[in-house]
Amino acid sequence: MKTTLKDLLEREIFESYDILSATERLDHSFESVSILETPDFENYIIERSLILTTFYPVKTDVETFKHLLYALARKDTAGILIKMHRYIDVIPDEILKLADQLGIPVIALNYDANLSLLFNNILSELQSQDYTNYAFDANYSEFLKQVYETPSTKTLMNIIDKIPDLEVLIQNLDNKTTYSSHESLATYFNQSKQTKNLFQRIGDTLYYSEDVIYDEKPIYRFVLMAKNDKRHILHNYIEIFKLMIIVIHQKKIENTLKQNQFLLNFVSNLSSNYTNTQLIEASKRYQWNVIFPVTLILLTFKDNHRTIINPNLVEYVRTVIINKFHLNADELRYTLLNDQLLFILNTIETLNLSDTMQNVYETLSMKYKDLSFKVAFSNKIHEASQISKIYFQLSEALIHIESKNLSINIFSEDKIKVLNLLKNIDYSRLRDYVYGKLKALIDYEEKNSTPLIDTLYKHIECKFNAKDTANALFIHYNSVRYRLEVIHQLGYNLTNVEGHFDLYFALYLYKNFETINT
Repeated sequence: MKTTLKDLLEREIFESYDILSATERLDHSFESVSILETPDFENYIIERSLILTTFYPVKTDVETFKHLLYALARKDTAGILIKMHRYIDVIPDEILKLADQLGIPVIALNYDANLSLLFNNILSELQSQDYTNYAFDANYSEFLKQVYETPSTKTLMNIIDKIPDLEVLIQNLDNKTTYSSHESLATYFNQSKQTKNLFQRIGDTLYYSEDVIYDEKPIYRFVLMAKNDKRHILHNYIEIFKLMIIVIHQKKIENTLKQNQFLLNFVSNLSSNYTNTQLIEASKRYQWNVIFPVTLILLTFKDNHRTIINPNLVEYVRTVIINKFHLNADELRYTLLNDQLLFILNTIETLNLSDTMQNVYETLSMKYKDLSFKVAFSNKIHEASQISKIYFQLSEALIHIESKNLSINIFSEDKIKVLNLLKNIDYSRLRDYVYGKLKALIDYEEKNSTPLIDTLYKHIECKFNAKDTANALFIHYNSVRYRLEVIHQLGYNLTNVEGHFDLYFALYLYKNFETINT
């Protein structure tokens, strides 16, 4: 259904008016409205439009008036609304006769008519009718239903086929896969240097490009192409397509979790019976490119003791791990098991695992400042038969950390082994043991702010070599010698080999079990 002059008159858009010509053509529809006030009017006449004017370009020039009418007839104009007594007081009979012949209704408005207000009111009517014609509510519900049932870019491309005068190109910014409903769109996309948040008209075609942002990250880029200039309609389709693209993205994440649930269950339960070659071959069915060694990373996220795992969070964690470990998308898989987010990923042999995981943890900490989260990670795993055993060690340790409300946030496999060994021991007894060994060092540090504990811990790790200790701590050799002398004066005889294990164990517990040193 189209908007006509008759519709406007019935809706009483005009306070007072006189129909001067072509009364039988009031049901002629129009698609746009224009205010025409320029002498070179022919350059600005839009096809199938309704004209508002004071006739400033014509005034009393009858020949110019006739020329205008012919130009309007060629553009299939639906009618002329003239504000009288501004530049023209009377419309000549020969002009009205010509308007009758050409089928162009001429309607005289009184001097008080506000053309700008009329323009806005008529435009509102047009847009309202457009929304009805395009049936956005019904279409949107149907489109969304299709996307939920089959969440894919191909589904979106099938939807486009049902929308008249609209073409779309969609590119996945992660893998650069591109779908296009029209050849010229692909050409425009490849040639355009500006393809983001932009309306651009080329000839009679309008293009619009935008990146779809999900959790502060561009995930897809889409380009719409239309032959009409109804930007209000395009804006609605822009928002609809953005929403559907996000729905598809979220569904993909959910489906990946389901797929990985099966996959990781399969791996964790059966990998002990598989050789590396068998596991690599089995994983290929899921487009998973396993290359040993691999690493397991287990994370928990909580908000007020409530587990928080959502598609946004999962995708962000995945992206961080891919970037920090320099991976391709097919080199890791993840799943949710027992409220724990488990990743298994290929790991470069030369990569410093502890430093990389610390980097991952710090990046996530900056992103999720309001969440409490814990991270446990394995050493590099070289044999498939070890995956299941190590996974259960990590998972059990995280459960223990949270059940005891320990303030530990990031744990390596080596620390996990000690934690699992000590988990049934009373932590107050451990604390008494640690303070019995280190009280003199702790008291001195509190009074003098000299890091004796870190120095002694590193000195033992460096096999009591003061030069290596200085290099490891990035301090001067003389500073290490001074600190070691203070440690000796506090009663720690480092030449007594028999006490080295007890001392190192106490230092290890103090540094790695925050609940003990508070």
